[in-house]
Amino acid sequence: MQGYIINITPQKNEDIITTILTPTKIKKLYRFYGAKHSIIQLGKKIDFEVEYNGVFLPKLRNITGLNFPWERDINRLRIWQYYLQLLHKHFFDIEEIDKGYYQILDYGAGKLYHQNPIRVILEMYAMLLHLEGRVPNSSCFICTSPLEDHIHLARAFLPAHTHCIHSPYVFNKDLILQYLHQKSTIFLNDTQIQHLWQILIQGI
Repeated sequence: MQGYIINITPQKNEDIITTILTPTKIKKLYRFYGAKHSIIQLGKKIDFEVEYNGVFLPKLRNITGLNFPWERDINRLRIWQYYLQLLHKHFFDIEEIDKGYYQILDYGAGKLYHQNPIRVILEMYAMLLHLEGRVPNSSCFICTSPLEDHIHLARAFLPAHTHCIHSPYVFNKDLILQYLHQKSTIFLNDTQIQHLWQILIQGI
């Protein structure tokens, strides 16, 4: 079985509980002496086995790291790990998931070495919004009236009139809707990308 580690919770005696996103489930697995195994880190893709013993949580066994070249780049790794932490919060108390979530992570992991990591994450997030049916339309989420040319974005990239919410970031409506619907950041400049990242890290 394969999956991405989206959370690690330390336990006593250097044991850990890992939360792993697999193609169809979010699994919580116990690992003895986990802190001594460098292969277990947030964001890591692993191949593993599950041992069911009927007591406490199933155990994480026979782990093999499925490495990516960008993991040696601290900045890319940090951005990847930050997004997976957001994803873990998003899946709080959820076990069964659509296979699309795993496919999105595979897509991003394959792109991260050659492309701007924040752009990759933003495109992954647009894919997630499509998967969940949460892509915004051209109406203000506060007053429901049609948006004007310049907008603010709330958490989850919900668009609003500049007079309906307060935000330090102003965006062009057409560029944002193009990004969200095409799942591509190609038409956004680096400043816009940084502003979108600051909104994304508030939560997905």
